[in-house]
Amino acid sequence: MEAIIIGIGMTGITAALLGLLYVRRRYFLLYQKVQQFQKTILENGKIQADTDREGAEDVIRDGFLRIQEKYEMEAEEARQDKQAVQGLISDLSHQLKTPLANIRLYQELLRNPSLSKEKREALQQRLEEQTGKLDWLLAVLFQMVDLERGVASLAVEEGPALPALTRAMETVLPRAEQKKIQFRVTEYEDRRWSDLTLLYDPRWTEEVFVNLLENAVKYSPGGSDIVLSMEVYETYGAVLIEDQGPGISREEYSRIFQKFYRGEQAKDKEGWGIGLYLSRLILEREQGYIKVESEVGKGSTFAVFLPQVLTKL
Repeated sequence: MEAIIIGIGMTGITAALLGLLYVRRRYFLLYQKVQQFQKTILENGKIQADTDREGAEDVIRDGFLRIQEKYEMEAEEARQDKQAVQGLISDLSHQLKTPLANIRLYQELLRNPSLSKEKREALQQRLEEQTGKLDWLLAVLFQMVDLERGVASLAVEEGPALPALTRAMETVLPRAEQKKIQFRVTEYEDRRWSDLTLLYDPRWTEEVFVNLLENAVKYSPGGSDIVLSMEVYETYGAVLIEDQGPGISREEYSRIFQKFYRGEQAKDKEGWGIGLYLSRLILEREQGYIKVESEVGKGSTFAVFLPQVLTKL
């Protein structure tokens, strides 16, 4: 009887030891697997998902897969940030050459002690103009990068279309008056400005209108009219700005909204090729878009489309 009890005890101890060894080996294998997953991630390798197995190893695998996905996402964001910074540096170096060269030239000329008072004042005015253009360009380039990266803060709200357009006209009016150009706001019996409420960010959309009106004034002949009208569609409202400028060829319709593109009819005018591109970015963030209809020699009509809320039909 005693021998039987001893035998049972030994068997139990052996089973316990074997179980302990199994558990220890199992945890050792899991530890090795954790190290393997860790090494794979650190060496930029890929952990492959295994959908046919379930167990502790797969729980660990899933955890490391989530870590890997988060790491890859952060790495992609860092890559995009680096590209944005590199793009901004490239844009800055390219676009700042001319104003910086002009500023250096005017500064050098102003050092001449024999300059007359009139010439000195004229050079100082030009220097201030170039400095102002430089400030504007830097601000626009940083705005552009924020919009491209999707980090610009837009506060879209319901509002009538006309106030933002009116503020833009007031901004551009001094330049229009210099060329004796008039803004003519039109409406129709069945389409009144008071009927149109848009969903937009007032500050950013005003900038779109300023860009379009400045272009219209720049390229229109003196003494002409710039006509502003509106259209109502099923889900969008459109603000139309029609000028009497040199027009745009159909082949350039898509290119004029690209960054730094200058149209064939714009080569002899001062500009950066940023305004239309920036306008497109702003409208896209507002779930809107911009179109152009034009013919060379017959002017252009730019249409700003924004989501609308109709208050009256």
